[in-house]
Amino acid sequence: MDKVNINIQVGEFKHPLTVNPDEEPIYREAARLINERLTAYRTKFRDAQLPEEYLLSFAALDIASHYIRQRRSTNVAPVEEAIQALTAELEDFNQNR
Repeated sequence: MDKVNINIQVGEFKHPLTVNPDEEPIYREAARLINERLTAYRTKFRDAQLPEEYLLSFAALDIASHYIRQRRSTNVAPVEEAIQALTAELEDFNQNR
């Protein structure tokens, strides 16, 4: 698959990237999410005059913590149980042939 060159703006920083075309929307959405959080932290700490990098680190921490919470809340136990049951059925079927 051919790669495409894109430019992503995160805060004050421009990032030229080469990505698969089907991944371009993911990078653009990620940049949008970061910029939204960055704007929120700029507003929250506007009187503190914090450096851009500090605000970006707040945004990254916020997004990463949401990601980890989501990952931990995903319950894969029912899927694992179904796989185990299907595996047992296949083993029984193979033994009884």
